[in-house]
Amino acid sequence: MDYLGSVGRHLQRLQLYNTAPPGPGNINARRAFPIFNGNFQLMNGPGKSNYNSLQARLQQRFNHGFTVLSSFSYSKSIDDTSGVRTSSGVGELLTPSNNYNLKAERARSAFDFTRRWTTSLLYEIPFGKGKKFLGNASRAADAVIGGWQVGTIFTMQDGFPLSAFCGSGSIQNNDSGCYPDNVGINPNIDRSQQDPRRFFNLSSFVNRLPGDPQFRYGNSGRNTVIGPGIIDWDFSTMKRFRFTERSNLEFRAEFFNIPNHPIFANPGLSVGTLSYGVIGGTVVESRQIQFALRLQY
Repeated sequence: MDYLGSVGRHLQRLQLYNTAPPGPGNINARRAFPIFNGNFQLMNGPGKSNYNSLQARLQQRFNHGFTVLSSFSYSKSIDDTSGVRTSSGVGELLTPSNNYNLKAERARSAFDFTRRWTTSLLYEIPFGKGKKFLGNASRAADAVIGGWQVGTIFTMQDGFPLSAFCGSGSIQNNDSGCYPDNVGINPNIDRSQQDPRRFFNLSSFVNRLPGDPQFRYGNSGRNTVIGPGIIDWDFSTMKRFRFTERSNLEFRAEFFNIPNHPIFANPGLSVGTLSYGVIGGTVVESRQIQFALRLQY
């Protein structure tokens, strides 16, 4: 088991300057320099991050051609920017909600996952010439039963953090991104309650809390919703037909997402819209099977 940590400073991101703070009326009139009639988009390096993880790895090659490799990580990544050009499609705003207060953006990274476990198995089937079973098989028999290899990869991973957004820019009435208000309820619900039509607790967010000033930055902050996780199982089988010491023909069959288990895309994140909390697709195709031949000489 190992500990791995890192710290990032001066990370690049896009920022807007000469933005208007939330408020009623004409947006341009609230800018620091209204004469420019707009904001300035700059690439600079104000970002900070830190990452801490515990990682475990098991690798063993057993007798008769059986190999196992299993790795597990438990980690947390925190930052105030997760990339130069992030987008709402991955649950991030392109620029900060409040471009003059990056501390308000500090949260779990958009690429952070708490746990990931991946296990791969590889087995050389012990049939055919030189193997445990039918080791004296004829050349014709060995061409059929010998040289087979099977493998599988199983992956489980927690979901990535996502940000909820205001349902309309007019709620904040400025020219940057808008976070809604959290009513004090955790938006994340138990896995047994999650549904593609309602992936998280929709009542956790409102555009603005009743009785509070409308034109202000939302209190929910960044990356408070945990998106769909990953459960994936792939399988492969391979057979090598050897002609000479230097030439052979390799046949491979690969099966992706064997159980045909849906690996969901992110839910809608804009409060009050028709897609709010709704998952409309997947990030991995349904079960796929592919075959390949490779000649080496």
